[in-house]
Amino acid sequence: MFKWKDIFGTKAIVALSVAGLLAAGIACGSSDDEAAPAAAPAAAPAASSAAPVEQVSTTITVAFDNVGTPQFRNVKGTWPDVLFHGFFGFQEPLLGWEPTFDDQGNPIRDTGEACHAPYVADSWEWILPAKDGGEDITMDGKLQDKMDLVDLSDIEKQGKIRVHVHEGIDFYRVVDGDMVKIGPLTAEDVAWSFNDAGAEDISSAHSNSSQAYEYYQPWTAVDTYIAEAPNRAFVGDGLQDASSICQDAIWMQSKTLQDELGDTFGVPHGSGSFVVSEWLPAERIEAISRVDHWKNSPQFDKIVFLQANEAQQRSAMLQTGAADIAMASIQDVGRLEKEGFAFNEGLDAINGNFYYFAGNLWSFAYPANSKLGDDDLSGKPVMRQGFIPTDKFPWIGDPRLECVGIDRSDPAIQDTPGAGCEMTDFDYTFDGSDSKFTADSVGFDYTDTDKFSYETPSMLKAKAFRKALAYSIDRELIAASVTGGYGGAVYGSSQPGMDLHQLHPEYNEAWNYAFDPDKAKGFLAESGVPAGFEFEFFCSQGNGTSLEVCEAVVGQWKENLGLAPYIDSTQYSSRRPTMLGRQIHVPWMTRWGATSKHGRLGAGGGTYGGGKWPLPAGGWNPGLEDNQFWQFREDTRVMKKASPEQLARRAEINAWSHDMTLATGTVEVPVLIGFNPDTVASWDLAPYELPNSFDTIVPAAR
Repeated sequence: MFKWKDIFGTKAIVALSVAGLLAAGIACGSSDDEAAPAAAPAAAPAASSAAPVEQVSTTITVAFDNVGTPQFRNVKGTWPDVLFHGFFGFQEPLLGWEPTFDDQGNPIRDTGEACHAPYVADSWEWILPAKDGGEDITMDGKLQDKMDLVDLSDIEKQGKIRVHVHEGIDFYRVVDGDMVKIGPLTAEDVAWSFNDAGAEDISSAHSNSSQAYEYYQPWTAVDTYIAEAPNRAFVGDGLQDASSICQDAIWMQSKTLQDELGDTFGVPHGSGSFVVSEWLPAERIEAISRVDHWKNSPQFDKIVFLQANEAQQRSAMLQTGAADIAMASIQDVGRLEKEGFAFNEGLDAINGNFYYFAGNLWSFAYPANSKLGDDDLSGKPVMRQGFIPTDKFPWIGDPRLECVGIDRSDPAIQDTPGAGCEMTDFDYTFDGSDSKFTADSVGFDYTDTDKFSYETPSMLKAKAFRKALAYSIDRELIAASVTGGYGGAVYGSSQPGMDLHQLHPEYNEAWNYAFDPDKAKGFLAESGVPAGFEFEFFCSQGNGTSLEVCEAVVGQWKENLGLAPYIDSTQYSSRRPTMLGRQIHVPWMTRWGATSKHGRLGAGGGTYGGGKWPLPAGGWNPGLEDNQFWQFREDTRVMKKASPEQLARRAEINAWSHDMTLATGTVEVPVLIGFNPDTVASWDLAPYELPNSFDTIVPAAR
């Protein structure tokens, strides 16, 4: 079990010991039917299924903030709804979590360090071009112990990946109330799942479509249980990033069922421990437990997930017995504990609530090596609907030198993409969200210094407004009042912002946004934005973002700057299409930013990127693009992780990102899952992206 511990004046979740976690059975990375010790590297398992179990006839009821919709096609798997398919136990990824801990016993869930255990994939390997031009180098995908022999300098020669699929896994679905076996999970299903997610289908809305497309060309099954794909761009931890249980993932779906029905969207099926019998969007999910799962079968026969939007409502459901498990309000934790309810801290999750300044879409051309099938889009022009650098959206800067001096207060252009500025050889119209250019139009980006500058008056004023908002937040006050002292201040966010928590070993004290109302007012004056200015702040709901934190941040902007922001708290999924279409142009908060867990990362390092540039195949974007972000990825991806060279480049990137202030941290909030010990005897919740491992619940006698 876990306990609370004070660290740097902030409460954080830490494990008592590695042995305690292992004894609790958190060994989801092991594919050997949980028989091998969890701390040992998992060996390739035999092709066998776990023995059938005897189940207690009882229903476990769970209340969360979102249960999403049944999206059983990767191509249509919008975030966050598609996450539930895997974390709730309906579908499975290629890789699992290798139980990995720091020197204090805290679990590490970094894709490069720990998300590489066998799951649906027993193993994988890279076949990469050799430096001497000789025979390709084949090396273990996890160990990567021959990189010094590899030459990846030619973007056209990036080698391939080969995945070995575990034998003995079956797909199921429910038909007329009966559980029906579809057939085995094979390499054909792995190839189908990745191709549908985006490696082949460029229309994919999947939240990992950029990984599927950027990392891999179309997959094929070269044998019944071996799948392969040529690499578009070799990324050492790309498979972990694309399909591991640690985070958002491409889940394995049935090609057999797809071929039979023509389309499996909305048709629940999977290889997980639970099989969905009913899924009412944004309301409830009912699922039947399997007794013959290849890995672990539940000890109870049914599970129900209920959606309750308000945190206080979920607290009440736990208190009244309407739910056995609930994501209660952080403000209710102390009271519920006194009443005898327990809180499972095994998720080891802390939500780093931060906000993006969307609309700063500064890529006006596709970057180099932008390939879409046989088409090379490199250098071709781009314009986004969300790029509206007018007085109505003062956080959006305009780097176009030809547009210096236009009247940004003109009422006729306030909602016009590009602010009505016409440029030489850059003529476009919009067809839906896509810009259509004339044949003689020429793209440009930050490297074209005759057309683009980060120092235009619009860019400097917009940056000043962003800084005014960043420095006007009293994060310590919010942490103490809203999170009950369980949370703490956060300066870092996510790329393209400065993405390091202040405990991270790479953090520089010069990169904070510590509360300074006088400095904030100075920046506001510099921006030219008047007191009383009204603007929208989108607080995304249904994805773990704290509405209470959003309300507190807005309150700080009102009190300390005299501004008039207002909150839109609709479901995240309702506005995700505006992110796919590069239309979102308001500040918006979400929860995957930097947290105090970054203090556990040791040497740090890693590739910077994340698709914050025009992607030929589309995909998700927070409303921020610049081809310089593409260059950041190119610079860091070919460097050895945590090498002096890479750390120095990362420091330069973070210094630039901090100055640009395109995303800013606020406070972190730990995720505590309440449960009723009278109905749930134990639950080996593992430290992943969302609540998980419901198959490990042991029901109490009722």
